[in-house]
Amino acid sequence: MASVFEPFLLSLVAGMATGIGGIIAIALRKVTHRVVSFSLGFASGVMLLVSFNNLFFEAQKLLSHIELIVMFSLGALMMIALDLTIPHIEITAGGKISKNAEMLRTGKLIALGITLHNLPEGLVVAAGYTYMPRLGLIIAIAIMLHNIPEGLATAIPLTEAGMKPIKIALITLLSGLAEPLAALVGALALSFIGTTTIVGFSLVFAAGVMTYITADELIPVAHEYGYKHTVSVSLLVGIIFALLIDVILS
Repeated sequence: MASVFEPFLLSLVAGMATGIGGIIAIALRKVTHRVVSFSLGFASGVMLLVSFNNLFFEAQKLLSHIELIVMFSLGALMMIALDLTIPHIEITAGGKISKNAEMLRTGKLIALGITLHNLPEGLVVAAGYTYMPRLGLIIAIAIMLHNIPEGLATAIPLTEAGMKPIKIALITLLSGLAEPLAALVGALALSFIGTTTIVGFSLVFAAGVMTYITADELIPVAHEYGYKHTVSVSLLVGIIFALLIDVILS
């Protein structure tokens, strides 16, 4: 059962990173837009590198080109459908909402959105770990680094609305706990039906999920804070960081 509980624990750590983002927002009280922009750009670089250099690359060894295209597209399409129905971090772009009541509503909506978006991220960790434990660890690190700015995005409007710090910390922490639950379900399912083809499907599906999250959420929101060069540099730094992690874990 180690192959089930280890991805659960990895995803638990990654999911709890939203709480870290919330604590940072509480501790600093006023997080500058440049800091948020840099953290989103950095997370984008890590997510893109892992999506293609790890997930897609490994899936290529197991699937045909048509299967890769179909499953990658399905992963992205699932996230598009989720985004059309559930609001996410785009709501906070630029921090333009000023009324306390609206700030409070915004923070709660973002927390709900992050909770639901974390479900497929948990499955991503499970798929990667089932195929190769090292790959699961790399994915968990990437998602953890992406969850920290998401925690910031949740906490900032709640802080400005005057919510108590302990409540903000709990909301941001709990919003990440959907991730390990999904990882546990995914790991259990793959342990029973984990054929080579199914694992390959899971890997490239996960690549589609992570690519869409990066392209639709992280990069656009990072740019809306107005620091174009900061985003570009931090994205490159994120890619280099992910490459170094890959080498170290090899």
